[in-house]
Amino acid sequence: ILDLDETLIRGVTEPLERDYDMLLGPYFVYFRPHARDFLGNLENEYTLGFWSSATISYVGPICRQLMKGFEDPLFVWDRERCTHRFDHFKKEPYYLKDLRRIEKNGLSLNRVLIVDDELRKVSLQYGNAVIVKQYLGQTSDYELLHLERYLSLIAREPDFRNIDKTEWRQHRELT
Repeated sequence: ILDLDETLIRGVTEPLERDYDMLLGPYFVYFRPHARDFLGNLENEYTLGFWSSATISYVGPICRQLMKGFEDPLFVWDRERCTHRFDHFKKEPYYLKDLRRIEKNGLSLNRVLIVDDELRKVSLQYGNAVIVKQYLGQTSDYELLHLERYLSLIAREPDFRNIDKTEWRQHRELT
């Protein structure tokens, strides 16, 4: 399950100093470097789904553009499937992605991974989470190349929750 904002894309209301990948209403959307290759290669080993805390009017078009020419994702979920929370330390609301909703749709959590840039959004099922560096639009970003190699290495594991993913970038096979 893949997050969008700051994980696979960056959407901003003021353009960066380079060409954008798509324009969606007031948002200039920039795909993370290697995003399309990452998705194309990953769909050979994983069934992909998207879950964002943004609205469906934002999430839907971005997912269609990212997945253009690829197999349709299993699902595309927006904030309506999230649980609204308030972070008292940061004094801001956020949306929690509770993977038990996935279980209710017949998927076993032992074979589910969620890739996000914010731990708090996936904290209920920490064992399913792979946390990536936040993407803010930089062109020299290799996070998805490293992540693709890592996910390929663990693809055949029977239970993803048994793998310590906190230091996934330092995995011995990645160096």
